[in-house]
Amino acid sequence: MANVSGNYSYLQTANSRITGLASGMDTESMVEKLMKAESAQMEKLQQQKQKYEWKRDAYRDVNKKLSTFSDNLFDKFALQRDFSSKTVSVSDSSKLSVTAGASATGTLSIEKVDRLATSASKSVSLTLEQFGFTGGTGSLASFKVDGVDVTVSYSKTDTLDQLVGKLQKITGLEKAVIKDGVISLGTDKVEVGSATNFFKKLGFDLGANPTSTTKVPSKSDITLKSFGLTSDGTVMVKILQSDGTLKETTIDYKSTDTLDSFLKNLNNSGAGLTVLSSKGAISITANATGSIAGGAIQVSQDSQGLFQKLGFLTSTTGMIKDGANAEYTVNGLAMESTSNTFSISGYSITLKEKFDSTLTTPITISSSIDVDAMVDKVKDFITTYNELIQSLNDKVSETKYRDFKPLTDAQRTEMTDDQITKWEEKAKSGILRSDSTVKNALSNLRETLYQSVEGVDEKYNALYKIGITTTSTYNDGGKIRISDEDALREALTKDPDSVIKLFTLNDTSDNKDTDANHDGNPKTGMGIIAQLRKVADNAVKAIEVTAGKSTSTENAYTLGKQLININKSIDDWKDRLKDIENRYWRQFSAMEDAIQRANSQASYFM
Repeated sequence: MANVSGNYSYLQTANSRITGLASGMDTESMVEKLMKAESAQMEKLQQQKQKYEWKRDAYRDVNKKLSTFSDNLFDKFALQRDFSSKTVSVSDSSKLSVTAGASATGTLSIEKVDRLATSASKSVSLTLEQFGFTGGTGSLASFKVDGVDVTVSYSKTDTLDQLVGKLQKITGLEKAVIKDGVISLGTDKVEVGSATNFFKKLGFDLGANPTSTTKVPSKSDITLKSFGLTSDGTVMVKILQSDGTLKETTIDYKSTDTLDSFLKNLNNSGAGLTVLSSKGAISITANATGSIAGGAIQVSQDSQGLFQKLGFLTSTTGMIKDGANAEYTVNGLAMESTSNTFSISGYSITLKEKFDSTLTTPITISSSIDVDAMVDKVKDFITTYNELIQSLNDKVSETKYRDFKPLTDAQRTEMTDDQITKWEEKAKSGILRSDSTVKNALSNLRETLYQSVEGVDEKYNALYKIGITTTSTYNDGGKIRISDEDALREALTKDPDSVIKLFTLNDTSDNKDTDANHDGNPKTGMGIIAQLRKVADNAVKAIEVTAGKSTSTENAYTLGKQLININKSIDDWKDRLKDIENRYWRQFSAMEDAIQRANSQASYFM
């Protein structure tokens, strides 16, 4: 018998019924057919719901394209510098490099460069004196290596690297090294002998009561305690930044911190410093070049005097080191800057080396309009615009296959996934065909390109005046093209500023009515890019009224409200169909009971 619960039953217990025993009829199949007829209206509602969802999603896809279009216009074409392109000429590019911005104008002469900007930088080599050693030249430390008595001679002025070099000359200590703030002996066969203080000051842990035979650990992590710190502290540094300001940064430390961890914290603090260490030497360098009052690297507070103990701070002013400004002469004027890269008259100039006007011919810099690059920019804009127009035209002219309706659940069970996909492609096609909202957006976009732009020389205040018109093919649906490239190049050569304003003008002052008819199409005071963005943004808002956006609740937009209503109708129909199905089963059960009673009576008389 047919399984009523498969496609058309609305009763959870339908598959447990035992039917047709007395009549011999396939009552389940009969109920299924009856319910199929009863369910037709609800299936229409489900199909309509699917259409609403498809339409909502199609609208949102249009909005995604409109938003992307608006964003692309802003990112690539909205500013004068986006359209303006200039070619720069430099008489000697080996000594400096130059780029020309949109506002680059005039000719510059760089007569000389007296000095290049440099970063503040200071390096120190840690000495034994900083670890508490007081002995002068000829001080001795005696200990055993692999059972053999050895002696090393040192002075408090020796650097750690020099001391390690002396240790390496001792048999058994050839692998001694200092790296990343760790002194390594390269062996664990060292006995302290009479050099207890020697090893302790270097940070080796000898335990509470070392004797002459106490083993010396193979390595020692240098901690801040090694420099005489007895408590935790804070250091505040001021570092010159690339924008010419001083940035103050606070670094906390503990006396038990290793030197390596403190240096890494300083390096990673965001202060604007690069900190390096190697073989007991440390360097700190400002990331930015230049000089500033008080120094490019300053210590404004150091509660435990750590920077002084490390040897970086030798003055009472807090200045560790200053950088140097670049000094140069341009068009006869002496100038300086904190960086080797600076801007003058729209040119960005980077100095590469020093030179003197008595030995080198002054370097000249000039620029000219790069017409080819600007034409390419216009072509890029046309491509961006035409892609949107094509996409929207495709939506409103898409073929509608009226015979392909949304599939019902029952139909889906009888089809493969591939069949379902192909069917739904047809069913979705044309969902926005001739849609008034999308067609209105298209109309406003096209109209924008025919308008003149106020505030631009009337010779160049419309696209058609510089050789840009719609294509001659009707099916292109309003796409544009460069119909006269010679006219465009002539306009860019004669008056590039007006052509740039035609695209990029954005005068939204109060006395300009940019949307006089409130139809989503700006009227005056705005260039082509600003007008198109306004049209696209208004279209997005109009579509959101109907289709919302991904974060919208259903009761916030028209299609969402329709979905709420249709879902309620579907739920009501499901309840109604349960009642109808129950009624059919009661009727068939009554029939079965009657037949069974009749059969019983007939057998009684036989």
